[in-house]
Amino acid sequence: MEGVSIVETAALTALINKVENLEHMVSTTLSQLKESTKPYLSTAEVMLLTGFGKNWVLLNKEKIGFSKLGKDLIFKRTDVDQYIEQNYFKLHNARS
Repeated sequence: MEGVSIVETAALTALINKVENLEHMVSTTLSQLKESTKPYLSTAEVMLLTGFGKNWVLLNKEKIGFSKLGKDLIFKRTDVDQYIEQNYFKLHNARS
């Protein structure tokens, strides 16, 4: 038979708090991962992903590619990523 260990209440409480915090962090990370891999995005999600406003998204929707479901616009995440990559320019400083 195993011996019984006595643990101070403060140490046990601190350990429980750490486990609860870890559980919250894992849950949050899983939620963020799930959101970051969604194949389709709303206009608001495209705005969050790109950092641009609603007007920019609406002006560029044909260039990005979209579907219309009722009143809602739906964008493929891959189309948004591809549009951003295609329009990425890196300037080289000639004086370096």
